[in-house]
Amino acid sequence: MKRTLSILLFVTISLALFSQTTKFGVFIDPQFTWLSAESRSVDSDGMKFGIRGGLLLDKYFQKNYAIHTGLSLGTQGGSLKYPDETIIKVYNEEDTLPAGTTVEYKLNYITIPLGLKLKTNQIGYFSYFARVGFTNQFNIKAKATTSDGSLYRDDIKKEIFFYNLAYHFGIGVEYAISEDTSILFGVNYHNGFINITRNKDVKVHSRVLSLRVGVIF
Repeated sequence: MKRTLSILLFVTISLALFSQTTKFGVFIDPQFTWLSAESRSVDSDGMKFGIRGGLLLDKYFQKNYAIHTGLSLGTQGGSLKYPDETIIKVYNEEDTLPAGTTVEYKLNYITIPLGLKLKTNQIGYFSYFARVGFTNQFNIKAKATTSDGSLYRDDIKKEIFFYNLAYHFGIGVEYAISEDTSILFGVNYHNGFINITRNKDVKVHSRVLSLRVGVIF
């Protein structure tokens, strides 16, 4: 994993050095996250508030079109209610949860998006944009708390798949504060379409709705 991240960072920096149309930025995303289960017997039982922050990079290949990517770290998760008895992997062992248990998941991911950014010409101090693409997520920590008190922030990393893939889209505005620097505001939605858990009885997908505040330079 470290080798992969090092290669991605090297490629990103190399592109920036040889291009006059590369823009860097930093951002923070307050976000609302929840889990969706592909089963009528398992119910989504609440959102979690999370935070994500990191670096972004826009490489323009035309005046108003760019490839966007970046690197960030953030938290997400949600709660699921299991009406039937279910098995969960805690640390290196399996634990059986009684029927009717609600499990609150807290997950940490390293995120690397890749997609297309479409941006308008500057109108006064403002320019508007839309983004669409895919989000690669790599799980680095997973904790669970149950309604019956049997688990409290216990390690369930063995229960969660390391890799998750989502599609994303978003809109936003950039406000120019100088010739080369802009403040960024936006709204983004991420929809995971890979099962995040190793539970064989139900598929669980992640959902994220986030606000974005950042600076591009």
